[in-house]
Amino acid sequence: MTSDLLLQLEQKVAHAVEVIELLRLQIEELEEENIALKAEHEKWRNDLAALIKRFDQIDIPSVAVQRSQIQMKHVIPIPEEDYMSV
Repeated sequence: MTSDLLLQLEQKVAHAVEVIELLRLQIEELEEENIALKAEHEKWRNDLAALIKRFDQIDIPSVAVQRSQIQMKHVIPIPEEDYMSV
């Protein structure tokens, strides 16, 4: 009877050791994946920051002037007699 209990205990301990080892392997895999994801996240942040910096470097006033010049080309002139009548 005592040997049966010891055998069952030994089997449970062996099973627990197997489960612990599998969990350690999973933890290692997840840590590696986490490191890779953090690196990818940092790359995305750097790329986004560079893109925002490029947008900030665009000369907005000159773009607005160019747009107004384009719009002025499409304005239809009004004859003087239409706005000079008194």
